[in-house]
Amino acid sequence: MSDETHRNADNYETVFRTVSGLDGKSMIHEHEIQKVTSSKVYVHQKPQSGDVMGFYKTRQGGRYVLNRRELEEDGRYRTEYGATQTSFYLERSDVQEEVETPGPEKSEEKDEEEERRSSEPELRPVPVDTLEGTAVDYFEQIASDLNNRYDGELSHRLLFETSLRQSLMDFHMHGKDSPLMQQLDSISMARNAAPADPDLRSLPVDRMHADLVRYLNKAIAALDARYEKGFPKRRLIEVALRQVFTDLRMYQQESVMIRWLDALLLE
Repeated sequence: MSDETHRNADNYETVFRTVSGLDGKSMIHEHEIQKVTSSKVYVHQKPQSGDVMGFYKTRQGGRYVLNRRELEEDGRYRTEYGATQTSFYLERSDVQEEVETPGPEKSEEKDEEEERRSSEPELRPVPVDTLEGTAVDYFEQIASDLNNRYDGELSHRLLFETSLRQSLMDFHMHGKDSPLMQQLDSISMARNAAPADPDLRSLPVDRMHADLVRYLNKAIAALDARYEKGFPKRRLIEVALRQVFTDLRMYQQESVMIRWLDALLLE
């Protein structure tokens, strides 16, 4: 698109979002534009189709915040987190072209991704080896409950990574509006009145993918800037796990974690 006026987000009521998940398939959703400022485009979090997974039903009035300049200049605003990629477009034709007829560049990316997946993934030590005892209890109970569903193929590492990735992805995309940030704010404000550290137990995971460690460190850096005394990684991981496990209990088969795990283990 070369017509600058044609790209002006003020002229649009909706944007189109693609989601490429763990199964490699892309979905297209249409979202309402709520507000446009000089630098941002605010998009209603819930797609107009109403087809939204359980984890995001917990967000009341949530929204995506897009970089207006990038959206208008490129016709696309892209975010990615680990195995999940999301792109927003002003034009449906651009979405269909991207999804249905990938060009050489996209094919090269696919070849690189397949080569990366065929090799042994880079793993790093989990940056926290102990968690609050109840968080470990919940983790082990869910692992046990899901064991039959996946015929024993669900490892502790995969459960841990999927849970943490889901929560951090939402934090990465929504920032202060994310449920994770709201819970962390509540904990931080009550920290002075909190009791001594609870009983800690070893986390039954010793390594995780390097990209997840990097995103965890980015989240910690953002929280250090937000909170004067910083925020310990142990507490961040505990709250992230609790958030995802609450979603699992509420939405069960419709929860995001189950859908991600199904895509990985039931193909």
